[in-house]
Amino acid sequence: MASRRNEEEGASSSTGAQQPPMIKMMDRRWIHATLFSLEYVTGVKSFMGFIRERFPKGAEILCPCHRCLNQKNSSQEEVQKHILLYGMSSTYTRWIHHGEQSEVHVLEDPVQWNAVDENSCDGRFEDMLNDLYRSQESDGNAGLAEDRDQAASQTGRNESVFAAMMEEAKRELYPGCTKLTRFSFVVKMLHMKSYYRISNSAFSAFLKLLCEAFPDFNSLPKSYEEAKKILREVGLGYISIYVCPNNCVLFRKRYEKYDTCPVCKASRWKDPEKKKVPCKVLRHFPLAPRLQRFFVSRKTAKDARWHKLKRKPDEKEMCHPADGDAWKDFDRHWPDFAADPRNLCLGLAIDGFNPFGNMSTSYSMWPVFIVPYNLPPWCCMEESNFMMALLIPGPESPGKHFDVFLQPLVEDLLELWAGVYTKDVFTGQWFYLRVAVLWCIHDYPALGTLSGRTTKGYFACLHCDKDPLSYLLRNKICYIGHRLRRNNEYSCIHGSKEKPGSFTTEEVLAELEKVRVGQKRKRAEKIVPIWGRRVCLWDLPYWPHLKLRHNLDVMHIEKNVCEALLGTILEISGKSKDTINVRLDLSDLNIKREVQLRENGNTFDIPKARYTLSKEVKFPDGYALNIGRCINADGMRGFWDSDIYKSICEFGRFFRELCSKKLNRDVLERLKEDIPVILCELEKISPQHFLM
Repeated sequence: MASRRNEEEGASSSTGAQQPPMIKMMDRRWIHATLFSLEYVTGVKSFMGFIRERFPKGAEILCPCHRCLNQKNSSQEEVQKHILLYGMSSTYTRWIHHGEQSEVHVLEDPVQWNAVDENSCDGRFEDMLNDLYRSQESDGNAGLAEDRDQAASQTGRNESVFAAMMEEAKRELYPGCTKLTRFSFVVKMLHMKSYYRISNSAFSAFLKLLCEAFPDFNSLPKSYEEAKKILREVGLGYISIYVCPNNCVLFRKRYEKYDTCPVCKASRWKDPEKKKVPCKVLRHFPLAPRLQRFFVSRKTAKDARWHKLKRKPDEKEMCHPADGDAWKDFDRHWPDFAADPRNLCLGLAIDGFNPFGNMSTSYSMWPVFIVPYNLPPWCCMEESNFMMALLIPGPESPGKHFDVFLQPLVEDLLELWAGVYTKDVFTGQWFYLRVAVLWCIHDYPALGTLSGRTTKGYFACLHCDKDPLSYLLRNKICYIGHRLRRNNEYSCIHGSKEKPGSFTTEEVLAELEKVRVGQKRKRAEKIVPIWGRRVCLWDLPYWPHLKLRHNLDVMHIEKNVCEALLGTILEISGKSKDTINVRLDLSDLNIKREVQLRENGNTFDIPKARYTLSKEVKFPDGYALNIGRCINADGMRGFWDSDIYKSICEFGRFFRELCSKKLNRDVLERLKEDIPVILCELEKISPQHFLM
């Protein structure tokens, strides 16, 4: 009877209504936690445990880190390292690419739209528009008649635009809605699109579905383009400039109506016979209106004076760009500019990036950023104060045509140097806002792109313009003729040659006059010109007088040095500086005989260098899972000889002191004296290509 009852219960359960599936609750809030915090590390361990339950031990999986974005397969150990170092993609909360089923309920932190703090703009759209309008009101006491007429006519246009904007800001999202207006709803939707990385087509489809599902929402934009038009009315748009496919010219001004390039005769359209789609588009964000907005708000208008009125100068310390010699030298050359603390000093930063992450696709875009330095140090480096001036299209680097793309920005800078009529709401007065770029920030390859000076070959060193001490090896040019200090240990070497000289500003201008625009160098010419072209930045009146025109990004240098150091020590293929060609160069130079290649019949033996670590010493499985707890800095001294360990530690200390928040001038002088000695010690130990 019992067995029959069980069979009946089984039959009834199989034929009757099925029980709902068990829904698992998964906490994904750790994805938004701080890197290396206990919550984040625990979450990464749970993710890797989730992976091991569904994939074999040696199987490769998609990497969901911020860099790879589920576009690249890697080993499970590599994926764990990437997530720990770079963070997991904030939008990847359902692990569908790693075997997670749809019945899992994900618990995650939503975007807190209602959290209002002193820096939040939520709920203050009308105040922002009022500030924007007050900054554009005319000044009846303007000094020049043309300024009064221009300001009055501009105000007449602004009043109608402002009335339309205020009407838009007060427009209800739907009848009876009091929490959101149409304008605030669109702004928040665009914020969500950017935050969650929603594509343009998906965003347009979502808006279209909202309009169809809720007829009362008929005031909503029906596409992404319509949503952007609302922001353009407030001045948050950009200008699209079509570019020649070969980067010859910009189709603007006199070339605006051209269909083909006047230089190379290439068509500006992808398919001239069908719908006219441009081959390349440069996005230009006008600079003057955004810099004028610093004086729309009382807070930012006050902060723009900080470097002059609130900063406490200290001759021994530097904690702000205004403490540097380059800023002080600029003030001495242009005292009328320095007299008004509201005049803005800027930095121009460029760097290429792949918009598709670390995919195999070779694509490079070049954003050009403007950074205002008048603000306090804690505000200078905020993302909200980084202003994109240009977005240069790919897929390749502009190279020698970079100054073609800089033309709209240089025109903006020329206009701002002359002065734009601006209202300061902090004082209620009108003034001429002037702007100057003090320096550019970039890596070493971009130095040649932005300056027009060669950064490779015999004249790669920026300080050796005259008689460079360069030496050609088998496959590389080395710079090995630099003068030793007097108390050197090589007493048999007596060098009497003077150090190479650098060009003065007058000599640089004379060299630029010799540049032949549009002509290629003949192969028979042995003398390679140092300056290959004259970039349009030299059109700025103050550019020849700047003390520091180009700043090398320490972040790139530190990263490259670290990769070279670790790659050489650990003998990582493709990243080690200790290669076969390097050993052959040692034989040609007849130095470091202990590591030169040794002939063994028909083959050569590669002697083990004392700066490399043995691959035979390995951790037990699972021992180095959290390697941060296993490292003992003092215990590292036994792996190398004392001179190697000391040189590497001194090199690391140099970067650490150089990147501190406060720079002491005495420390900088000491670092300037120490770094040649540190580099010489490293050159005595490491390959001659290590720092190249």
